[in-house]
Amino acid sequence: MRKNLLFITMLVFIGTSATAKEGMYLEFKMSGGKISGTSKSYSCNGNTRSETSFINPLMNSPMTTVSLMLKDAPDMMYTLNEQDKTYTERQTGKNDVRKGEEGEYEVTIVGKEQVDNYNCIHVKVRSGSSQHERDIWVSKDVAGWANYISIRNTYLSGSRLFDALKAKGAEGCIVRLTTEGTNGGQMQMDLVKAEKRDVDESIFSLAGYTKTASSMRPGGYGGVDAAQIQKMTPEERQKYIDDMKAKYQQQTH
Repeated sequence: MRKNLLFITMLVFIGTSATAKEGMYLEFKMSGGKISGTSKSYSCNGNTRSETSFINPLMNSPMTTVSLMLKDAPDMMYTLNEQDKTYTERQTGKNDVRKGEEGEYEVTIVGKEQVDNYNCIHVKVRSGSSQHERDIWVSKDVAGWANYISIRNTYLSGSRLFDALKAKGAEGCIVRLTTEGTNGGQMQMDLVKAEKRDVDESIFSLAGYTKTASSMRPGGYGGVDAAQIQKMTPEERQKYIDDMKAKYQQQTH
């Protein structure tokens, strides 16, 4: 009996080890204005899965988007609807530079500052001809920081940003990012966790999903689907929430 139990345990272990490999995990807390939530990224062998969940004040449950950026399709982002097992795709361009932000990054050093327990370099970043400016704090105090700058998602941009930071002597893992909203509010992201972690490679697969033009049922969140929300900059997302709230108040008065 004990031998059979040991054999079954070994089979389970082997089956799990076959798909799980050492990868990286980043988690950020999002706050400020009417936005709150989390952004989690899992990365392994050049693939990244991002799960962003934020609170919409008009709904009882968080709004969640899941996206994949795969090494075999470096210029593509896939947004998943896990409930319907569908996905949409969009071209991101070289190094995942968001549309409207093409061109070189302009980096201005503000100075050295302390953020939580991290010694940081504070920079202001503007990209291309865009008026969109972000404040970013980077630190080498994050253990294995060089591994995490390879993680790509909507907020962390691509390698071009980190190349620009390096050229200014501001290398490190992003531990805080702030950006001004269109209505004067400010969205802030703070690093919660950065660690090596066993990652199941199946989370980067599109197997079992069907490509569709919309990643949600018709209507989505007030006519905006999850793919469109994923494309929004933080300030665009805040404006969207403000507009949704105003519309809701008009309908209930």
